Amino acid sequence: ADQDCFGVCFGDSTLDECGVCDGDGAAEGFDCDGTCIDATVCGSVALSFGSVTDQSAEVLYNSNFSIGGFQFDTDGVDLTGVASDLENVSFSSATGIVIGFSLSGGSLPAGEGVLATVSFAPTNDSVSLSTSGVTVSSASGVTLASSGPNSTPTDGCYEVDCAGTCYGDA
Repeated sequence: ADQDCFGVCFGDSTLDECGVCDGDGAAEGFDCDGTCIDATVCGSVALSFGSVTDQSAEVLYNSNFSIGGFQFDTDGVDLTGVASDLENVSFSSATGIVIGFSLSGGSLPAGEGVLATVSFAPTNDSVSLSTSGVTVSSASGVTLASSGPNSTPTDGCYEVDCAGTCYGDA
């Protein structure tokens, strides 16, 4: 007991919370292994597009915290639907806004997965589906720093009738 953690007689060096002699301890929001443990400090989510067809597009996520809700605006397509593993999802075809959340406390697990699949009216030619105004929150309601998914080309209509109408019957 007469030596500190460096072995100095009657020294005043001590072990920090991470077991490092005279260390600074864990950085704010992180544990001793450098893993983010506080969503308000270092919570983040990156969004990207997955499978895209002539009538739908997956919005994928990669997050270090579970996801309790999301909202984003779409442009370039006429929305016809949205699906997500969160129990409450909705969209506005007039504004292009998509929203998803859970009233029962459900969430999407941390890691990688499908945030939502948006459905839209097919067009004869490929168009650009873009997103903006993205907000994603953790299961505890903390807004996560988010990036993406920006924009992606959609496929043009897979089937056109003799009148040139997408999925028509002429």
